[in-house]
Amino acid sequence: MADAWDIKSLKTKRNTLREKLEKRKKERSEILSDKQEDQCKKELEEVDVEVQKAVLQSLSAATLVLPIVSTQIVEKITNVTENPNLEMVNFILKKLANQGAISIRNVTIGTEAGYEVISVQTKELLEIYNDVNDTCQNKEEADAKRKLDDRAEVLDSDEEVQRKVPKVDGKSARKESTSLDTSDDIMMLLSMPSTREKQSKQVGEEILELLTKPTAKERSVAEKFKSHGGAQVMEFCSHGTKVECLKAQQVANEMAAKKKIERREERELRRVAAANADADKVVTVTLSSEDTEDGEITSEAINTCEVDSQASTDDSESSGESDKCTKLHFKKIIQSHTDESLGDCSFLNTCFHMATCKYVHYEVDTLPHINNNKPTDVKTKLSLKRSIDPSCTLYPPQWIQCDLRFLDMTVLGKFAVVMADPPWDIHMELPYGTMSDDEMRALGIPALQEEGLIFLWVTGRAMELGRDCLKLWGYERVDELIWVKTNQLQRIIRTGRTGHWLNHGKEHCLVGMKGNPTNLNRGLDCDVIVAEVRATSHKPDEIYGIIERLSPGTRKIELFGRPHNIQPNWITLGNQLDGIRLVDPELITQFQKRYPDGNCMSPTAAAANAIKN
Repeated sequence: MADAWDIKSLKTKRNTLREKLEKRKKERSEILSDKQEDQCKKELEEVDVEVQKAVLQSLSAATLVLPIVSTQIVEKITNVTENPNLEMVNFILKKLANQGAISIRNVTIGTEAGYEVISVQTKELLEIYNDVNDTCQNKEEADAKRKLDDRAEVLDSDEEVQRKVPKVDGKSARKESTSLDTSDDIMMLLSMPSTREKQSKQVGEEILELLTKPTAKERSVAEKFKSHGGAQVMEFCSHGTKVECLKAQQVANEMAAKKKIERREERELRRVAAANADADKVVTVTLSSEDTEDGEITSEAINTCEVDSQASTDDSESSGESDKCTKLHFKKIIQSHTDESLGDCSFLNTCFHMATCKYVHYEVDTLPHINNNKPTDVKTKLSLKRSIDPSCTLYPPQWIQCDLRFLDMTVLGKFAVVMADPPWDIHMELPYGTMSDDEMRALGIPALQEEGLIFLWVTGRAMELGRDCLKLWGYERVDELIWVKTNQLQRIIRTGRTGHWLNHGKEHCLVGMKGNPTNLNRGLDCDVIVAEVRATSHKPDEIYGIIERLSPGTRKIELFGRPHNIQPNWITLGNQLDGIRLVDPELITQFQKRYPDGNCMSPTAAAANAIKN
């Protein structure tokens, strides 16, 4: 009698272990199929550790260029991990921002919401990466140990039952299997989510969708800064030409294939070692087809499942192919006199002797599939025409051809921002005329502002002279912009055409302030501009964006401008402009009253107009 009770308790124990395994399998399948936010977060934290490692590595890289959006991070980690998800990367960025490792802000990328990384803390990122790596290793060891313990426990219980039961009747075995099936069905019904739980999940998903949906203000800002006809900005490929890019991709693919082979061999060695370790514990149990119970798990079935899962993983890895590079490339300009062995020209596209230069030059490798004739969105057009400040009227570009040494600047009115790129006398041969130091000091710039900002470009010896002029005109130097010059291949130039002792690879723009101007957006931009050099004394266009964001919707004037400098809502003055074009009615009245004939290019004309008035 005691033996019967022992057999029954052993069977109950074995069934309990099987139920635990079935329940664990169901929980895993529910986690993979559930779309609720909380379970999605757990999945991201527990399963996608490789993606988190890749994101941390890309953010802590020395070659990282900030700011960077989440879609660019996805492109960077594509070669490291397979099929990274944008939602997954956004969640990791938000998690890192909550931990204080990075600074992010919400942006709209196409039709999806994402994040833009503004700054990173390298030390904190390295600490988080080490913690993630240690957690991953501990988790793998714990999972492997738990699997071995479960298998050993099930096999030991089966062995003990077979040892204590010499013979089992076929009918009783079939009855037991039927009862097990019934209990499995009951457990499955109990584990299914109820209608109330489904409704709560649906409500949670709707709330999450409402929270992640961009607001009307965010949509209007995105439309306002959207480019005409779609995005026309493309990132330059770091490999330069298409040939070099393809070579780099081939090397990367070979390295990835080599790593896959190494991982496969390592898994095979682990499997063989685990099989050898379990060989001492596993006892082969042979039962007839009638005696074998339904749902029984044997060591052979487990090993078969492991081999199949590894094979499917290898197939999925081998099926992944690297995408083609969609960045902008260059192609070499090879002429009859070009000698490729000499290397690249130092001046590239700014070379004055390209027709005879023997060095290699480059041009942009145009992409025929880019559609530059996209229709302009009407909503975007309307939003761009909207004025930021309702009290200020924005005008199209205006300019006056004049000699600033003799122009009466009182007729122009007051401005919030003044930018000047004077022809300083820096004791070098230049392709344009220069002004003496006394002429610079005598300019009528103080009449243009009562309070506001001035951006003054200086170089060489003019850096000290520019500071003296700011003090003389009534300004206090509050900041300084630096333009780091790059060549056509987006590399820092090393053979600049200015500089007495060292080749200048940068230029400075002094920022002065008069009075206490209001409505300034401080802290939006950086004080460093990295941009390509173009024609002589052609400053980067990024300066206009910085000034507009700093003082939006206000009157602005540029001194010593040229035809390429004219901008909306700006008045440009210079002796190389084409005639006079004014739109502001008040300015037209004042200018015609002071200069009836419109001639302000010589001192005699200015003096004659002054006598008439």
